[in-house]
Order: sequence, then structure tokens, then C-alpha cells
Amino acid sequence: MTNTRTERRLAVRDKVAFDRRIDKVLANPSGFPDGKGKRTKLSPSSIAQLKSDLADAYGHAAVFASNGPLANRKKSRGSPPDNAKLIFIDDIMRAIEAVGLKPGLRYSEPVSLPVRIYKELSPLLWPGAASPRRLFERWQRNHICRG
Repeated sequence: MTNTRTERRLAVRDKVAFDRRIDKVLANPSGFPDGKGKRTKLSPSSIAQLKSDLADAYGHAAVFASNGPLANRKKSRGSPPDNAKLIFIDDIMRAIEAVGLKPGLRYSEPVSLPVRIYKELSPLLWPGAASPRRLFERWQRNHICRG
């Protein structure tokens, strides 16, 4: 039998941790890189949309993380990828593109917005640090162009 009070308390704790981390990432007074060498300041409605899209992506990833890794359909050498992480990265990229930003991939400081979001949220979902560079490179190799 599950204790719904405990489950609600854990859900509220996760929501608070998510909000705190995302607000820290999105609180950038100088704006976000737009891929053209300049910085773009987002309107409050765009920031709210980005936060909402990231909350949806986080929710989907939390379901995947709680049920274990997804099955690997593409056979290749090496250990199978955790496809839930690749889906989470794809959702982050889509959320960033939806507000008009071009998602870059910079891994050294200052890191790009998608990498920073992933580094902030992934410890809440998957304990243990994985190299974001390898995950993003694997995502790029297996990424289907949305044209």
C-alpha cells in the first residue's frame, strides 16, 4: 500500500527543487545567447513559456527515470544508451527553440543554455554525474532533423 501523503510531500519537494534550479538558470539579466554573437533578452511571457515547457520535459523524464532505462532499439558497440536522457535533451532543445533562441552546445565555462539546464536538472532525476558532452554528442549523432 502506498502512502499518498508521502508521495505528495515528495512531489512538492521535487517541484520546489525544480523551481529553484530553473529560476537560477533563467535569471540572467544580460539575456541569453542567440547564436549570432549577441544576447537576447526574453520577455516575461517567453520566460514563462520556457519554464512551462521545461517543467513538462522534466515531468516526462521523471516518469522515465522512475521506471528504469528505456529499451535500446539501435544495436551498436559499447554500452546501451539511456534513451530517457536523450529524450530529455531533445525536449530541452525543443523548449529553447520554441521561445526563439538558438541552442548552442558549449561545454566549458560559460556553458550554453541547454547544457546548463541539463546540468541543473539531471541530478534531480538520475543520481551520479554523467558527462554531458558525451550525452549531447550521442544525441547529435542520433538526432533526426526537424527541418
